[in-house]
Amino acid sequence: MEDYYTDLDHIFSEAASIYDKKILSNFININIRKIELRTLIKYTRGRNSILEIGCGTAEEASKFILETGKKVTCLEVSGGMIDFSTAKIRGLGISDNFMAVKGAASTIRSLGRSFDLIYSFNGALNTEPKIKEAADGIHDSLNHNGILIFSVRNRKCLGEILLYSILGKKENIKKRMEETTYVEVVGNKIMSTYYSPHEIRSIFKEFTLVKKKGLAIILPPYLAERVTSNFAKHLINLMGTLLSSMPLFSSLGDEILYVFKKE
Repeated sequence: MEDYYTDLDHIFSEAASIYDKKILSNFININIRKIELRTLIKYTRGRNSILEIGCGTAEEASKFILETGKKVTCLEVSGGMIDFSTAKIRGLGISDNFMAVKGAASTIRSLGRSFDLIYSFNGALNTEPKIKEAADGIHDSLNHNGILIFSVRNRKCLGEILLYSILGKKENIKKRMEETTYVEVVGNKIMSTYYSPHEIRSIFKEFTLVKKKGLAIILPPYLAERVTSNFAKHLINLMGTLLSSMPLFSSLGDEILYVFKKE
C-alpha cells in the first residue's frame, strides 16, 4: 500500500509543471471545473473553515480564494504538487489564505482539526485505496451541518456507452466497470477505482445526499481532442450542463459531482 502512495506522489509530482496546460487545453475539463467551482461557491456561504483534499496545482483553490476571500487548507499526497501550488498561490499574492499539508485523504484525522466544508475534485478520491477510511475520517472532521462536495470517476458514462456500442467495442465499456483500472496522468498510468452512485452512497452512508450531478455526460474528456468545431464544443458542453441534474442522466456522467451534508 505504501508503495502505491509513493508511486502516486512520484507520478503527480512529475506532472505538476505541465498539468495545468494539459487539463486546461481540454474544453470538457474546463466546463467540468466551472460547474464544480460554481457548486463549491454556492455551498460555502456561511462556512469559513475549508479543506480541499487533493489540491493538485491549486487551480480550484486559487480561483475560489480570489472569488471569496476565504482561507483553504489542503491535504495533498504529492510533494511536487504542493511545491507547485504554493508557488502559484504566492505569485497571486494570496499566500495568507492557503496552507498545504502532505498526506493521503485517509490520513485526514492527522490534521487534528474540524471543518465547515470539505471538497475534493477531479477524481482525487478515485486514487485513494482506503476510501472507506477516508470517508469515516471526513465524517469525523466535519462540523455539525458541515458540507462535503466531491467528484469521482463513474463506472458508466452515457456518451462512452453509445459511442462504443456503435463502434462494436463493448469490451471498452466493460473495462470501465472493472474493479480497478488505469488512468493516464500526463503520460504515466496510475491505478484507479471508479465508483457507481450505489457504491458511493454505501461508502458515504453516514452522510445525507443533498445534490448529485453528472459531469461530461455526452463525451468523456479523453475524447475531447476529436472535436475540432467550436460550435460542436459549445453544444456538447451546453447539453451536458442541461442534462447534469436530470434524474435520468445524473448517474451517467464520466464523473459525478456529489454534495453531502453531515447532520
